[in-house]
Amino acid sequence: MPTFRQTGVAAVSILLLLPLSVAAANSELHFTPDGTFTAKNVVIYQKAGTNFFSRAVWGTTFLRFVIVTSTSTVITKKYGESATAADIKEQDIIDITGTLANGGDSMVINAKTIRDTALQTAGKTFSGVVVSVDSGGQMFVLNDKTMGKTNVAIGGAPITKGARTITMDELKAGDKVLSVPGTYSYSTNTLNADSIVVYQDDKMFKPRNFEGTLKSISGTALPVTAVVTVGATDYTVYVPVGAPILKNSKAATVLSRYVVGDKVRFYGAIRPTNFTEVDAEILRDLNF
Repeated sequence: MPTFRQTGVAAVSILLLLPLSVAAANSELHFTPDGTFTAKNVVIYQKAGTNFFSRAVWGTTFLRFVIVTSTSTVITKKYGESATAADIKEQDIIDITGTLANGGDSMVINAKTIRDTALQTAGKTFSGVVVSVDSGGQMFVLNDKTMGKTNVAIGGAPITKGARTITMDELKAGDKVLSVPGTYSYSTNTLNADSIVVYQDDKMFKPRNFEGTLKSISGTALPVTAVVTVGATDYTVYVPVGAPILKNSKAATVLSRYVVGDKVRFYGAIRPTNFTEVDAEILRDLNF
C-alpha cells in the first residue's frame, strides 16, 4: 500500500486521484504540510531534456507527476556515486526528495535529490592480492582491501609488472596488484579493468654471480654480447668496455681464449625490462 503522511488539503486532493484498489503497492509517497515531498520506487516513463514524466505505481494503479531538475539537484547512482540527468533512462526506478511546485492543475515536483537505483556501475580503483586466475575467461579474482573478493575482467587492459608489460599467463595467485582502475558493476561484482599494475619485487635485480655454459660470443674485443646457458635459461650477457676479462685463477686474459662450451662465471644484474638479459661487470672463464 502507498504510505502517506496525510496532513493538509494537498495530501487529500492527491489521494482523490488514486483508484481504490491499491493492494499491489510498491511505490511510497510522503507529503508534509509545507509541501516537502519524498518518494521511493518511482518509475521514469519519459524524458524531456533534464525533466522527467514519472509514475508512482501500485500494481495496475498509478499516479502521474512531473519531476523538474535544476543545477542544484543532486543526482546519484544506487550506491551513492555522482550522476547526471543524462544518465537517467526511461524505465529506471528512482527515489526522490523535493518540493511541490506552486500552482497548476497537475502535480509538479521540484527535485532536490534523485537516486537512480538502476545505475549500478561506478568508476573505481581496486588493489589487493590475486586469489585465482582464469586465463581462458580473461578474468581473475582480487581480494580488494575494501570490497573483498571481486571479479576483474581484463579484456584488452595492459598488465604491467615493474618495468615490463606481462601477459595474462604470467599473472598468478599471490601476486600483489597495486592498482586496477576500471568500471565496477555492483550487480555482478565485476570490475572491467582499464589497466593493471602488479608489484615487482626488486630483489631479483640486485647484482649477483651467475655460472653456466658459454653458448655464443659476439667477438674478441669489448664490448661483446654473450649467450650463457644457466640451468634451463639462456641469458644474453652484455659485457661493456672496461669490464675485467678473467681466467679461472682470476688473472686477466683475452676474449680470444674463450671457447663455446666453456664453463663461465659472470657477475651482474638482470635487466628490469627483460629477465633473460644481464648487464655484466666481470666475465670469467673457468676452463683455463
